Amino acid sequence: MCGRRKGWSGFTTKWVAGMGESLKRESLWMMAGQGFGALLQAVYFVLIGQSLGSAQYGAFIGVVAMVGIASQLSGLGMEMTLLRDVSRDGGRFGASWGRALQVTAGGAVVLLLLAATAGHAWLGRSLWLLLPYVVISDGLFGRLLQVAIRVFQAMGQMHWAAALPVTMSGLRVAVAGVFFWRVHAGLMPATAAEWVRMYWVATALASVVAAVAVTVRLGWPEWRRLRRRELVDGLSFAFSNSSISIYNDVDKSLLAGAGLLDSAGIYGAAYRVVDVVTMPVYSLFAAATPRFFRADGVDGTRLLMRRVLLRALPVTAAICAGLFLLAGLLPLVLGQSFAAAVTALRWLCVIPMLRLLHYTWGTAITARMSQWKRTAAQAVAAGLNVGLCVWWIPKWQWRGAAAASVITDGALVLMSAGIWWMWARRRPAEGRNDEKAAKGIGSASPGWVE
Repeated sequence: MCGRRKGWSGFTTKWVAGMGESLKRESLWMMAGQGFGALLQAVYFVLIGQSLGSAQYGAFIGVVAMVGIASQLSGLGMEMTLLRDVSRDGGRFGASWGRALQVTAGGAVVLLLLAATAGHAWLGRSLWLLLPYVVISDGLFGRLLQVAIRVFQAMGQMHWAAALPVTMSGLRVAVAGVFFWRVHAGLMPATAAEWVRMYWVATALASVVAAVAVTVRLGWPEWRRLRRRELVDGLSFAFSNSSISIYNDVDKSLLAGAGLLDSAGIYGAAYRVVDVVTMPVYSLFAAATPRFFRADGVDGTRLLMRRVLLRALPVTAAICAGLFLLAGLLPLVLGQSFAAAVTALRWLCVIPMLRLLHYTWGTAITARMSQWKRTAAQAVAAGLNVGLCVWWIPKWQWRGAAAASVITDGALVLMSAGIWWMWARRRPAEGRNDEKAAKGIGSASPGWVE
């Protein structure tokens, strides 16, 4: 793999060196796949930005954000219970796979009905007409794709977990390329309504490929009656994911819902850049999460947290600096309607570092304590973000949204660190000397995790 992807792998090998050969290999698969996926997403983003302009892009991203929040609840967290259960016992694959498919399909039907009613009451007609296409794309096919990715993560087949998002990104680039050509050839208007009629096709094709890959490589799903305990377990993850989506995306929905489509497009574009360049952090935790579930008690978890942070902090700091310094390129790439996104991106450039920190503590809380504790912190963060956005967006538009995002992520870092520290300090300190002698620790300060 390294020989075929020298640039990206050479960059990431230094990051994950010292984490253990297996974790390093799994992380490199995820980073290589998501690195290539990031390039494809950048091409997709440019094609759509150039085609739609800031206002129509704002309408599109506002509806996508709205559906993203609701779809986290519609799946009832089944993809995360699958990841947890199958990581611990591969024999539970068939039942977990079948349960996740049942809930995802049923939840998408409910979501579509809610979108048809509640969306009509809250949104203007131009935005409401986008909802069915986005629900089908992201609420159904996108969730099925996520389930398939979690299956491969849990089974340790990271090359497939990395390949599926790349497949979706490649298909989206192809569809966006057709849309770009048709718009610039004068064959269709450059509107969000025209785009969503094509948008869902790429996700549908990717989810079919994913479902076939899981079935061929691992087996058929087992159809069993859903039990109350399974649904309750899933709800903790569903509320967690919904809280994440709220504090990441509610600002875009509020901007679009208030008719501030230019601001939604400007802020959405800057936030999208942050999401793309944060992919190395996502990749690392995608590879490490099953290991957090399997870690040997609090000391094993502490060791894994240290390894992750010691290697990830320098790279994440470089990402933040690069965002600030290179933000001026955005109007050259997307068009002059996105000129204000330069300032927005500089406001948001610290978010990758904040995410790295609260992902580290949050994943440890999920693995060693209770997902409900992490969900509680995320719910508080979501409430804080909604409150700040409702207060600040009418006054300062995208600037209010950007300030609320930075404050929310910072608050989540403090809450996650506090929860972990208060719990871990009560645990026995056995094996502390062995940990310090382990590879990658040495004399490094443990202050990040204790």
